[in-house]
Amino acid sequence: MTMAQETVFAFEQTLENKTKKDILAEKIIEMIVTGLLRDNDVLPSERELSQLFGVSRETVRGALRLVAAYGLISVSHGSKTRITAGEAQLARFHDSYAHMSPVEVNQYDIDTVFESRQLIEAAIARKAAARIDQEGLDKLRRMLEAQAGMFDNPVHFQLSDKNFHKLIAEYAGNELLLKYSEELYSYGLNIRRSVMLEPGAIARSYAEHCQIVEALARGDGAAAEQAMLGHLTSVYNTTREKMPG
Repeated sequence: MTMAQETVFAFEQTLENKTKKDILAEKIIEMIVTGLLRDNDVLPSERELSQLFGVSRETVRGALRLVAAYGLISVSHGSKTRITAGEAQLARFHDSYAHMSPVEVNQYDIDTVFESRQLIEAAIARKAAARIDQEGLDKLRRMLEAQAGMFDNPVHFQLSDKNFHKLIAEYAGNELLLKYSEELYSYGLNIRRSVMLEPGAIARSYAEHCQIVEALARGDGAAAEQAMLGHLTSVYNTTREKMPG
């Protein structure tokens, strides 16, 4: 795990005295209740989840056990882990664990959320360009290599996308910017899942990610900011197109 990842988990744990296992379980639950992960989806393997979230496979196993205890996934030895979040399961979950319902950011309108996201992630991109090291760039490039093979797998791409933005935010070196960017990312994930099913949508996001990484690698803060803003504008436009009404 990188120093940046250790800092992030330490920050989150300090806030509520949570273990890495608890934090990861909550992140997976959030992805389920916001609609990013849906009933009958197959989760990546323990190894892939370990790489995606920068934690040990033991932490992944512990987190999956916690999520399974809520009845939201099915875990069996030797088989793939599958989401079990039909209407009945989600209703029971919301009735019993109302405090873990979808994040508050979904109470705001799309323009408010994306204006905030643009301000925060533009600052993150500029700061990250000045601070990111070779280890961080190598990790982003490995993410891009993996994403290049995910054009037909919206679930895996969206999980990788979430961690792509998170890693850049970690290298900005500002814990509050990281916290707010993660909360804002969670807006409308059920809609983003629908967007990712559109032909060419994942390829477009991948190309935008490549532009961001190229700017970060040059240490060009202005270019990184513009590449991030271009990406977020694309995300905003495609999200708005899918919104009802």
